Formats: sequence, C-alpha cells, structure tokens
Amino acid sequence: MKEGRERTRRGTVRVLFGYVSEKGRTPGRRPGKCAGMARRGGCLTDGCLGVLGLALVIVVGVLVSIWNTGREASAEARDQVTESVEGARDRLAKAAADGELLDTEIQRAVLNLAKTGEAIERRDGRVTVTARFVGQVNGILIGGAHDDGCYRFRIVPAVSPPSVGVRELPDEACWFRAGRPYREPAAVAEDVTAELRTAVAEGGPEGARSAEVWKTQGIEVEDTEIRDGQLVSLVWLSGGTGPQGEDCYEFRAAKSSVAAKKLKPYGCYRLQRERDALAEKARRAELDASAQKIERQLENAMADGRLTDTELPRALSLPTRDDISGESVTGPVVAPENVERSSTEVLVVARVTTPSAMWCYEFRARLPTQSVTRHYLTDGCTF
Repeated sequence: MKEGRERTRRGTVRVLFGYVSEKGRTPGRRPGKCAGMARRGGCLTDGCLGVLGLALVIVVGVLVSIWNTGREASAEARDQVTESVEGARDRLAKAAADGELLDTEIQRAVLNLAKTGEAIERRDGRVTVTARFVGQVNGILIGGAHDDGCYRFRIVPAVSPPSVGVRELPDEACWFRAGRPYREPAAVAEDVTAELRTAVAEGGPEGARSAEVWKTQGIEVEDTEIRDGQLVSLVWLSGGTGPQGEDCYEFRAAKSSVAAKKLKPYGCYRLQRERDALAEKARRAELDASAQKIERQLENAMADGRLTDTELPRALSLPTRDDISGESVTGPVVAPENVERSSTEVLVVARVTTPSAMWCYEFRARLPTQSVTRHYLTDGCTF
C-alpha cells in the first residue's frame, strides 16, 4: 500500500512535468542542452540592450545638438537686432550734425522704419523716432531663429554734438495704425530741396548729383544731367496720384539756387526726348551731306542731257575711306530702289548710307535743265 502511493506520487510527477522520469532524467535528451539554450538567449538579450543603448545615446546627442543650434541662432538674431539699433543711432547722430534732421534723413538712418505719421514726432526741438527692428537667421530644416524689438530714439539736433538717446519699449508701442505708405510728394520735395542745398554748397552740381538723398526709399531718379553748371534731375516721388502712384518732379540745383517743380507724368522723359532730338538732328545732317554729294554726282552724270541705267548706279555710289591706307576709294555700286522715267525727268529712290546711318531719299533729275533736287522720305524705303 505504501509502495503504491509512492508509485502514484511518482506517476503524478511524470504527468505534470512530462520530462522527469522515475530516475529524475529527461528521456532522449542529453544533460546540459537546456543550459546551452539559456546561455544563447542571454547573449541575444545583451545584444539588443547594447543596440538600444547606442540608439539612445545618438538620439540624446541629436537633441542636444538641435538645442545648441537653436540657442546659437537665437543669440545671433538678437545680435542682429542690437547691431541694427546701434547703427541707426550712429546714423541719426551723423544726420543731425548740421543742426537739422529731415524725414528723408531719418528714413535712410532707420532702414526699416514704418512710414507712418506716428513713427516720427517733432516737439520742442526734439525729434522722436519709434521703429521695430528685426533679426532673422535662416536654418536648413532646423536651426532658424527670429527676434525683434521696438525701440524709441530721442534726438536733439540743436545741441553739438547732437544728443541721441535710445530705449527699448514693449511691442505694443510699435503697433501703429495703418496709414499712408508714403509721405505726400510735396513734403518729400521740400526735404529733397533742403538736402540738395547742402550738397551743392559742399560739392557743387556734381556733389548734388551724388547726394545721399537720392538713395531714400520712395525717391527714384528717372534722368539727370549737368548743363551750364546746373544739375537737372527728373525724379519720381512715391505717394502721388500719377502713374503707379508716383508724381514727377524736376529739381534744379546750382550754386546760386535750388528749386523743385512738379511736372506732368511725361515731363520725366523730357531730357531723353531732348537727347533723342539732338541725335536725330545730327543723323539728318550726316545723311543730308551724303545726299548732297549724290545730287552733284547725278548732275555730272546727266551733263549730256541723258541719265542712262548704266550711269545711274555709279552716280548713286559714294566714295569710302580705306581702313588700311586711310585713303578715299570708290565705294560699292548702289542699285536704286525704284526708277521712274519720262521724256523730261528721271525720278529715282535710293538708299543713302553713312558710317552711322542709312535712309532713303528721292532724287528728281530734270533732263532739260540738267538739275537735280533731293527729298528725305519720312516713311523710309517703301519699295
């Protein structure tokens, strides 16, 4: 009975575990194989943990690098704002050195000044300028940064050297109401005239031509020239009622006086029209001189009362200058564009060519009187 219970107990053990025999061995398996499998499983686990640890280190390194890059970019953007403010303060002090600070000078000194009425205030000899300055650092995918700040400058031009104070304000101080993007052209013209007076007094008309006022935003020089010791500038001023919101003004600057005058829009092209007219006059004079020579050659060719088709091309040819010897040689034969004959006259249309021009003339040869007249064809050659 006791032996049966022990056998049953051992049998139960065999059923529950399946691997343990009555003698405590695993049937068909060699001792130590499970231990080998355990060791291999442990190595695999250790390798995974190593890879995960390396990946964690890389991720942490990338995050730290991004953080450092962003911090450096933010510092650089802030430095840009600081440099812009300091540069504006220096330029304002330099512009006010003559005891006067014009709006055009302020616009050039504060490069990104919002052009609104609230941005510039004048009171009791003190000029207050409020502007926002922006710093921007661009990054590739990551690392970009932006910074800005609102600053107020207080300038007293009357003191020497000019007093320029600056302080940072809350962002709300730069929230101006939407107004005109540019000042009235008439007011700008007054500032330009004042700056030209200083420039022409210091450097004459040439100094006025290269004056800093022409670099002001909203002022675009269309044409300029110095004539008889006087600078003449045709300029577009933004904020007007003309084409593209611009008005045309003419500024004249000489040692004795500086004046400004508003013109019609086409007035800004007057100087170019004058130059074109002079060039056309010189061109016509050159062509007429050559046409006159052809006229004389035609008269010589019809000395016998005839003008044959053989004589006509030679009479239309003008001598040219040889490029090598520099001597005058017979030019190429010129065929007429059109010839009409009658019993008393020959009407010839031919091209007249000069070193810098070419046009068609009409030559009327009267055989009985052996005379020739020429006519410049306004429409050119139509044959």
